[in-house]
Amino acid sequence: MIKQILACVHASLWAVICCLLVACNKDALNEYSGGYKPGQKAPVGNVTDIIYIQTNNNQYAQNAIIGYRVYENGVPVLMEEGPFLTGGSGLPSSPNAGSFNSDHEVRLSNDKRFLLTVNSGDNTISVFSIQSDGTLKLVPGAPFSSGGETPVSIDMWQQYVIVLNKSNDPVKPSSAPPNYSVFSLAADGSLKPVSKFEVREGISPGQVFVSRTGAFVYGSNTWGFDYTPPAIRLDLFSISGNGVLKAGMDAPAIDSTLPGALGMCQSWRQNVLYVAFPFSDQFNFYDMDPSTGALTYVGNANARPGCSRLCSDNSNNKLFTANTIDNSVSMFDISSARSPRKLGELTLKETGPAYTGYFGSYASSQCVSLATSSNDQLLYVVSQHANPDLGIGNYNYLHVLHIDEAAGLQEPDEPVQLPVPNTLRPRGLAVLTLN
Repeated sequence: MIKQILACVHASLWAVICCLLVACNKDALNEYSGGYKPGQKAPVGNVTDIIYIQTNNNQYAQNAIIGYRVYENGVPVLMEEGPFLTGGSGLPSSPNAGSFNSDHEVRLSNDKRFLLTVNSGDNTISVFSIQSDGTLKLVPGAPFSSGGETPVSIDMWQQYVIVLNKSNDPVKPSSAPPNYSVFSLAADGSLKPVSKFEVREGISPGQVFVSRTGAFVYGSNTWGFDYTPPAIRLDLFSISGNGVLKAGMDAPAIDSTLPGALGMCQSWRQNVLYVAFPFSDQFNFYDMDPSTGALTYVGNANARPGCSRLCSDNSNNKLFTANTIDNSVSMFDISSARSPRKLGELTLKETGPAYTGYFGSYASSQCVSLATSSNDQLLYVVSQHANPDLGIGNYNYLHVLHIDEAAGLQEPDEPVQLPVPNTLRPRGLAVLTLN
């Protein structure tokens, strides 16, 4: 049963104290060294994008954002000014896979003045002001309470920030059901609680997604598909002009044999919502009613095993799927949004040895976040080390793929190993365009 709760709680004192620790040492990131390194492909031309990735460090107040400046030839160079400490903590590594099923852990504000990220380990949200050179500075008062437990996903509608609290910490039991907490984002970057909406316990929701064509919010539920009665795969909400979430239309029926949902992406040109099912190779697509937010099932398409996260290019003509189980990416033409056409797929480099997991054989390195470059010619992909065997090496990588409709996806260069030890699972990806 879902119930709505208005929230009017200020950030806790300990969160403010965490902010004071931002200046502490950065040793938690192994071998962090910014700038171009001899032996790597040399950057050419000007910087076109800056990409931000969360380290997901679970040590006290040591979670951080690392940044890369990407040059015209697609070469990423680690920002020597970082890492940028969030003042919060990420999730500890664990075989509890449900805790790590999430997307949109890092997000730019709509006006591109701020970067927001979740601290899933201590239930806070960090807000950074973005400086003119792309470096980050925590805003006063950050990190802020997330309004729940295990925050994992962020989206925005107008001036409102919507945080999905998953309530699924991998090492400690939850004391509250999952919820969607709404905050107003002030001009100085501070967050003020507005409202809260609780959902069914134990469903481990993975992503919050705001429609680009209406005041509607969607949430995907990763677990609960085998409950009695089964949990719904999607939650639908409307959001009012004052930031209050209300229950939306009923979610459409989904094949009972299809496990939980995760990644979502929209064809905003044609009002179609794509939903990924991470324990299969499938994503579904639905017509979105622009006046009610209701979803009507249209069809499905197949990518590759572990089709878990989705993104489109900036022109909204291509859809990309992160296929986590085998560390691959698929590309679809969605210019006709209700008839996705597969253009190609690619297994990423440095996948690592296979190991046995919940649904069979898994790659050691698993892609969990993806976004296109500002010119739609590149696809950035973050893969995290998921193999519990830490003696095989470090498989935390940033991949830069080249997008070619005729030749398909290409990875001409070696991936960049992230300066994050294999005991951590980096995640989240936000792209800042430099003009």
